[in-house]
Amino acid sequence: MADTTPYRRSNLREALLDRAMIVLGHRGAEALSLRELARDLGVSHAAPARHFADRQRLLQALAVEGFHQLAEEISRAIASTPELQGQARRVAGAYVAFGIEKPNLVDVMFRHESEDGEGVIGASAAKTFEPLLQLFRDAEHDGVVPAGEAEVTATVFLAALQGIAALVNCGVVSPDTVPHLVDNAVPRFIASPDDNGRAVRS
Repeated sequence: MADTTPYRRSNLREALLDRAMIVLGHRGAEALSLRELARDLGVSHAAPARHFADRQRLLQALAVEGFHQLAEEISRAIASTPELQGQARRVAGAYVAFGIEKPNLVDVMFRHESEDGEGVIGASAAKTFEPLLQLFRDAEHDGVVPAGEAEVTATVFLAALQGIAALVNCGVVSPDTVPHLVDNAVPRFIASPDDNGRAVRS
C-alpha cells in the first residue's frame, strides 16, 4: 500500500529513503524501483531523479543510512559500560541483533558499493567501525589483546558476529542461542585481566 503521508518538496529525498527502507525490509532489494517509489509517494516518475540518478544511487544511499544506524547502535553499546570486555559484549549483542532484525538492509550495506568508484559506502563503513577498532586498540594497550593484533582481531570479531547473524537468518541457529553464542565468543577475542593485570581467557 502506498504511503500517502504529506511531505514538503524540500524533503522528497528523505521521503524516498523512508519508503525505500520499508520496501527493502518487506520485499528485499530486488523489489526496489524508483518508479514504484514515485508512484507510492504520489509524485511524477521523473521526480526521484532529482535526488537519485538511478537505482544504484538509491541503494548506495540506503547502505550509507544503514551504516549510520549501525554506528548509533555501536556507540550506545560502547557508552553503556566502561569495561572493555563488557563493551565488546554489548557491541556483539547489538551487532547481531541488527543483522537479524534488518537482513535485507545488511545485504545492501555489504554488497552494493557504487559502480562509479566514489567509495562512499566504504567510507561510511570505516567510520562506523572506527569506535570498535579503537576498543580493540585500547584492549591491546591493556594487554587483553595480543600486541600488534588489534586490527586483525577486530576484523575477525566482526566476521564472527556477521556469521552468527547469518546462521540465525538462514535457520541453522536458533535465535534463542544468540546470548550464549555472544557470551562464548567475546572472551575468545578480548581476555579478562586477573587481579595482577595479566590477560586471562575466560
